Amino acid sequence: MTAPRTMRAAEEVVPKLGVKPGLPALRVGGTRTYDRPIEHLAGQLDVVDLRLPLRAKDGRYGLVLCFALAECDPRLLGREVVRVAHPDGAIWVVVWKKDHLLAGAPSWEQVQEAVLATGWVDNKVLSLGEQVYATRYVRRRRPGKPALREPKPPPGR
Repeated sequence: MTAPRTMRAAEEVVPKLGVKPGLPALRVGGTRTYDRPIEHLAGQLDVVDLRLPLRAKDGRYGLVLCFALAECDPRLLGREVVRVAHPDGAIWVVVWKKDHLLAGAPSWEQVQEAVLATGWVDNKVLSLGEQVYATRYVRRRRPGKPALREPKPPPGR
């Protein structure tokens, strides 16, 4: 895997990731740039390679930071990061910016489609440097609203 040339400093990025104290964190692939501060805040950081299926426990991680910078199946990746994330946690998927996308690596659109298909929603984007950015996904909190019905006429009319 080719690593990004430059990454934003940990003190700029890690506070924005929303690390939950007391819930372990997981880094999938990528670089060690943010490992130490994430581990300090979460209390535990596990690291696995970007090999699918992920070798991690179901529903364990309050933060999943996945560097999807190499060839992988975006649909399987989407299902796997959701599987290992705690229901109240957050998933950040890092991808190459369009101008830097490598052959075989999933695009932002592919990852977006795959993760949204799981029922999780995106709610934040964060640039991690000139070449990569991350999208945050969280579990949908409220079910969708039903379609609007025709209003009933007032009684007596």
